Amino acid sequence: MTKARSRATAPRYAVGALATGTFGTVPGLLLLYYLTNTLGVPAALASAVVILPKAWDLVLHPWVGRRSDPWGPGRSSRRTWMKSGGVVLSVTFALLFMAPTPAGTPSALWAAIAFFCCATAYSAFQVPYLAALSEIAADAKERTRLATWRTMLYGSAILLSGALAPQLVFRFTDERLGYALVGVIFGGLLLAGTLAAAHSVPPPRKKTAAAHRPMTFRQQLAVARRSSAFRCLFGVHLAQTLATGIMLAAAQYFATYRLGDPAATTTLFACLILPLLLTAPLWQRLGHRMGPQRSLLASILCFVAGSLALAASPVLPAAATFGCVAVCGVGYAGMQTFAIALLGQTIAQDAEHTGGHNRGGAFTGLWTAGEVIGAGVGPALFSLVLAATGYLPSNGDATVAQPGSALTGVLLGVSVLPALVLVPALFCAWDLCRSAAPAPTARRVTGHPARRTSLR
Repeated sequence: MTKARSRATAPRYAVGALATGTFGTVPGLLLLYYLTNTLGVPAALASAVVILPKAWDLVLHPWVGRRSDPWGPGRSSRRTWMKSGGVVLSVTFALLFMAPTPAGTPSALWAAIAFFCCATAYSAFQVPYLAALSEIAADAKERTRLATWRTMLYGSAILLSGALAPQLVFRFTDERLGYALVGVIFGGLLLAGTLAAAHSVPPPRKKTAAAHRPMTFRQQLAVARRSSAFRCLFGVHLAQTLATGIMLAAAQYFATYRLGDPAATTTLFACLILPLLLTAPLWQRLGHRMGPQRSLLASILCFVAGSLALAASPVLPAAATFGCVAVCGVGYAGMQTFAIALLGQTIAQDAEHTGGHNRGGAFTGLWTAGEVIGAGVGPALFSLVLAATGYLPSNGDATVAQPGSALTGVLLGVSVLPALVLVPALFCAWDLCRSAAPAPTARRVTGHPARRTSLR
């Protein structure tokens, strides 16, 4: 790839992160409330509508990964998977928020089918999208640059969708009309992002390897186990997904019970996500100087430091508390950037060892499944801390005074718990640093020409 073409490819590829950030944010913010407060779906049934597609993802992501890898002549390329997934995702996302059905169970059924189709289409895009990084970028420096662009646009999508979607909904007296507008606008954004990213992926080669059977799930796991680099990266990825899931779940509790201002959740959210835009280019420069492995370790330490500092928030001014969250956000930017860059490097190295057979989908299918696990288990871990420390539930009509143990649980859940979850990630990142350390090179002995030693 020429330098000019590479520079044009980076933003086009990164635009796919607009789809990633949008689809990860809007349903999380609005779907449950849309079901219970607009479509009249009972809470238990609404919960099932939201959760069941996540369970489907655990099976679907690895399968898409195996099938989207090139395994014979005439088979669909990653570009085809991404384009097809993007088109279906944009349509079904719009339909998800345009339910024409009566309130209650019919609307729950409509939303369940639409959200299930959304999850399936998103997998068809996201898994090959991550795998394509190794095919677009030729070296570690270029992978880091592409990952930096992706991190910045990912943060932009989260902030844009998180701020704009609720405003669009409640702009209208008829909430159904507001939700329909959200579906159309963000469905269009999903379409633009997925198609732009798909066209950044090179088309399949005309000369394709001989056909062979796509690997089974057991073979996929075996491929992942044999790659020590992927095992370490997966450990980092799972831990950072857990840690961020915990912090996002804890934000509202922390704002309400420790900061005394429920509206401070928005500021906490901005402090965590804004650094994705502002510091990703700085991490890129650091990565070029230190290497992606050491930079990944530094970013984890940064997140851990900010998280632990939050434990002192009862004696800190509010500005310092928000600053601690911003430090976590800086670390999060680095973890996002270097984990993706090193994943692309791992896939490229695996392709070299297999004679050019790219098995990137096998890796990214498991990678995205791990993301689903982390996003679901993180809030559950925080919930266990609340239960263990005696948190008292309420029905929303009156404020319940929490015991001191529950307030301590909220504080530990937002500070110490994410740091503890990231301890295994530190060891994984350290192993990556050790494996990337250059072998010592012999020095040429200087001095009189007759006494110089020739090194072979």
